[in-house]
Amino acid sequence: MSVRRAVIMASMSRYSIRLMGLISTVIIARLLTPSEIGTFAIASAMVVLLTEFRLLGAGNYLIREKDLSEKTIRSALGLTILVSWGLGLSIILASPFIADFYGIADLKWIFVILSFAFFLAPFLSIGVSLLSREMHFDSILWIQVVSTAVSIAVTLILIALGLNYFALAFGQLVQTATALVTMYCRRPARMVWRPGFSELKRISAFGVQNSLANFLQKAPNTLPDMVIGKMGTTAQVGLFSRGYGFIDFVSQTLLMGIKPVVLPYLSDVSRSGGNTNQAYTRASVLLGGILWPVLAVASVVSLPAIRLFFGDQWDESAPFAALLAYWAMLRTVHWFGGDLLLARGREKLLMIKEGVLATCYFVGIFMSFPYGLNTVASSFVIVAGVDLLLTSMLLSKSLQLNLILFIRAWSVTVVLTGINWLTAYGMYNWGSRSELGSSGAFVLVALLQPPIWVTSVLLLKHPLSGEIINAFRWLRHRGR
Repeated sequence: MSVRRAVIMASMSRYSIRLMGLISTVIIARLLTPSEIGTFAIASAMVVLLTEFRLLGAGNYLIREKDLSEKTIRSALGLTILVSWGLGLSIILASPFIADFYGIADLKWIFVILSFAFFLAPFLSIGVSLLSREMHFDSILWIQVVSTAVSIAVTLILIALGLNYFALAFGQLVQTATALVTMYCRRPARMVWRPGFSELKRISAFGVQNSLANFLQKAPNTLPDMVIGKMGTTAQVGLFSRGYGFIDFVSQTLLMGIKPVVLPYLSDVSRSGGNTNQAYTRASVLLGGILWPVLAVASVVSLPAIRLFFGDQWDESAPFAALLAYWAMLRTVHWFGGDLLLARGREKLLMIKEGVLATCYFVGIFMSFPYGLNTVASSFVIVAGVDLLLTSMLLSKSLQLNLILFIRAWSVTVVLTGINWLTAYGMYNWGSRSELGSSGAFVLVALLQPPIWVTSVLLLKHPLSGEIINAFRWLRHRGR
């Protein structure tokens, strides 16, 4: 499968899931209170962190490895089983103590429900990794869409039956089980079901560093729920997670279609002796040209957007979302930096960098929480700035990324973003003060901003302009 087709199929997969996820989130946000969602968020945050260790990087190892034998695949499955099953059992044993630590008795049973996914994950992860290596994203699309649809249906039915946050936990478990069954129907030719243990040392040497890096990379997703859950209330957890979730939805909706293809693509460029730095710069600029303007506009219209999607009870989340939009923008610059380091065999360097940033996030949340959730969101922006500088230095020193050329390539994206922010800000403020009101102003921005973005991309001759022109030509050809 070509890179362009792989991106299209991966995008279809992720966008379908995001759309279904948005619909379910809109409904759930009106069925559950901030406190109930916050309670589940605490448990989910811890499980998400451990999810990175349950695979121990075996999936990325299979994607990156140049010569892949059946023995290696069996060993990857064996290592994943040992680690994932061990973590699942550990969660069950630790659940009463964690529930006591937070003073929330129901956390124990939420953890137990979520832990069962760890016993199914090894087989699913190996199969999906082999499909990714072969760029069979059409099969991955089918697996993810079916499992997500079943999960949403089960979650909503259980909420209707009065299971509140337990319904969210059962929904996640059902999603993993359905994905495994669907993957079996679309399994890759090289899939194995019997584990091996002959190459555990070689795979784990890569996997420990890779998993620890991914574990630390989840810090901004999970630390707020855990720290605020201890220092504050579950309602505060719910409100901050909703503001974070809005920005995460906007950014991940655009990122998730591209992200699954980047590591296989950069690894393929590296194996074939191509210029990975050049490929990385182009991928980064193309992504920024899409994501920066969207996030800039999201920062302007965060209040009416949150009110429209989630209801008035989440209005307090809007200021957090506006600040976190700038945090997401700064992180986007080197969003593929980890993939580049992995493709070039620098997983240890990636692990060290993510460790430094995770520490900064923890200290920032802990120190800023007494001054309010707005200050917590501001600390995220500061840490993202540190991330940008640190990653730029690492890529320059260790991989000889030319920062002058990189900055020059990004300069047109900065101008593009400024144009879109100014137009959105002007339209929204004018509309809010007129008879349109904030809701009408939001609709005005949503309708006019896309053509403004397309026009500014073409006028500035941004690298995306070629993609837009190709899309127009394709549509015109299809029309004929």
